[in-house]
Amino acid sequence: MKYLKIISVITFIVALFYLAFYKTDKINIEGNWDPEEIVLNNKKVFPNSIIDSIFKDISREQISISDWTDSIYLHQEKISAHFSIRKENNKKIISLSSNERALNGDFELKVDTIYFDDKSYQIKVEILSESTYLKFYKNLHILPWKPQIPRKGLP
Repeated sequence: MKYLKIISVITFIVALFYLAFYKTDKINIEGNWDPEEIVLNNKKVFPNSIIDSIFKDISREQISISDWTDSIYLHQEKISAHFSIRKENNKKIISLSSNERALNGDFELKVDTIYFDDKSYQIKVEILSESTYLKFYKNLHILPWKPQIPRKGLP
């Protein structure tokens, strides 16, 4: 019985340290993104005119990425692709499979974070190959947590 307690305590401590200091190599690119530039088979898809390039922050075009289904959806072109991310030779590679010929195969994945201040930053993602180039971004603003105002009668 004494040995069982010692083994269980050691197992608990090891599991606690493992979960506390484990770092995953997985890249999370899930969410809705704003396109900056989309080139498929050396043909510029977005922005396809001067007006689009001027008003690209106002445009409703988006790229949706879902980790649940491992898919990328380009709303403007109505194109979807399934993806898997792996690491080769210290480079991140994303494998895409789609009905669109330009989005099949292995692509290089670059993720860059630009900090504006301590509460806001921009994440830029580039998926590129020889003839296809997807560049999109997301602006994030983290607001400080504000405690709820105490009300009478609530604990």
